Amino acid sequence: MTVFKARPDAPSRLGVRALAFTAVLCVACSDNKPKPVEPGPGDGGTDVRAQLLSAAGECILGTAREFLPKATALQTATAALRDAPDAAARTAARTAFHEAMDVWQVMEPMQVGPAAPRSSPGGAEIRDNIHSFPLYNRCSIEEQLVSKGYESASFSSSLVTRRGFLALEYLLFYEGAETACGPNSVIVAQGTWAALSADERAARKRAYAAVVAADVHKHAQALVTAWAPEGGNFLKTLATAGSGNAVFPSTQVALNAMSDALFYVEREGKDQKLARPLALRDCSSSICPELLESQFAGRSKQNLRQNLVGFRRLMDGCGPDFTGPGFDDVLAAVGAEGVATRMRQEVVEADAALVAVEEADLAQALVQDKPSVMTVYNDFKGITDTLKTDFITTLDLEPPAGLEGDND
Repeated sequence: MTVFKARPDAPSRLGVRALAFTAVLCVACSDNKPKPVEPGPGDGGTDVRAQLLSAAGECILGTAREFLPKATALQTATAALRDAPDAAARTAARTAFHEAMDVWQVMEPMQVGPAAPRSSPGGAEIRDNIHSFPLYNRCSIEEQLVSKGYESASFSSSLVTRRGFLALEYLLFYEGAETACGPNSVIVAQGTWAALSADERAARKRAYAAVVAADVHKHAQALVTAWAPEGGNFLKTLATAGSGNAVFPSTQVALNAMSDALFYVEREGKDQKLARPLALRDCSSSICPELLESQFAGRSKQNLRQNLVGFRRLMDGCGPDFTGPGFDDVLAAVGAEGVATRMRQEVVEADAALVAVEEADLAQALVQDKPSVMTVYNDFKGITDTLKTDFITTLDLEPPAGLEGDND
């Protein structure tokens, strides 16, 4: 496969689009959409699909195993902050958060099987227990601070909006004194939030963060166990898709589950992380930075870059420089290498647009240079337009439920 790399010397926001690649392939210069091609006997199509399923499973398990020690370090760091709070411990906990989130955001477009919703084949909703975005309720977190609900034995089964990375980000990074709860909330109406001293509120946030980090670690371990050969062995379940497989009765069902996972860049990436803050939907102002994924740690831009890494691991390959079996090989096997090349180029362009955002994060960029964020959105739209058309059409895949009729 051809690998495009962004030039390290791209000098400016204006020049980055022109200098994004060291080589640019014509993508067959095609305006014609490829027609679906079914693999025939001896053409290698079926073998390539099987190789993809096996390699994708290894990739997902490998990334989950990469995340687990980061979750362990996060649990350790938040416990240390709780027990001996000082500036160094706070910095260490925040650093552990960033390092864990870097890996998790790579996992986000890999929601196949145990990480996926229960409505998906083999889904066990582990992902939502680790990171529930776009489901977020800051008031619910603050109500837990007042009630000390995080001390309850049943906390691990409470609403996901009270747990996971979004709660951790608030608890570790937000230093303000005001609450997001409205006047009808019990903690506002009864004055219990206002009654908390700054020291008591900070102590509860540290204790709450340690509980949440331990919960994240528990689910990180559950994800590895579910995939590992010595555990639930979902690795084998995916690799052996076909007759007799209760989860994936055909290779096509398995490929569809993987395709659904890739659509993360459409649903959560383009529509949630970009369109809403840009006021293209669900926003009545010119911009809505309060709808960005990362509200307090300033990593909305970094999260999107890591999402693209995860996307490419399945699309192009999980090896060094995105080599190895990927969806691009399946496309090539049915004569549609141009689709894979075009999508690869679109992903590299989207990453280059993110790099070109000069502000520290998207919150500042929305205010100071909204067009640069709009460029990121348009490049993500380029990826998702190809996903929704040539990609699924060529491989005879079904779009994810609820995506039909989405023409944006």
